[in-house]
Amino acid sequence: MNAFTGKSLAVLAANAEWSFLYARNFFKAPWPEGEAAIATSAEWSFLYARSVLGKPFPEGEAVIATSAEWSYKYARYILKAAWPEGEAAIAKDAQYSYHYALYVLKAAWPEGEAAIATKSSFAYHYAKDVLEAPFPLGEKVIAKDEGYYKEYKSLFPKPAFFTY
Repeated sequence: MNAFTGKSLAVLAANAEWSFLYARNFFKAPWPEGEAAIATSAEWSFLYARSVLGKPFPEGEAVIATSAEWSYKYARYILKAAWPEGEAAIAKDAQYSYHYALYVLKAAWPEGEAAIATKSSFAYHYAKDVLEAPFPLGEKVIAKDEGYYKEYKSLFPKPAFFTY
């Protein structure tokens, strides 16, 4: 027996989080009545695709594409492939640009390199794990971090920089 009445279901269906939780925890299946609300939130759209549908949620893709975090996670865990629609958001974030290159593309990603080059940890790991070669754009920020500077120099003894 459904413990929710028409009025309470309408309240649930108007809220992204509540609609997701109702679909996942109570209904245990897709809940079309709540999908319009879910599609207003990048986080709940991703979670609905992953935990309820087990497949892409096209209705939520426009809002997912506005978030670096959820675009990356949607590409990696739902689509399991590159997702051009979310790349503009991902390219603005060092962490998700690095992870997108490493785990989704499994290759260099020039579009995200400007963001990656703003954080020493991601610049170092991008050079080491993705490029497997020096990363000239990130060398200035790497040079400012003693630990990464030392490791980078041991990996790439003749980097393009170190005149800073």
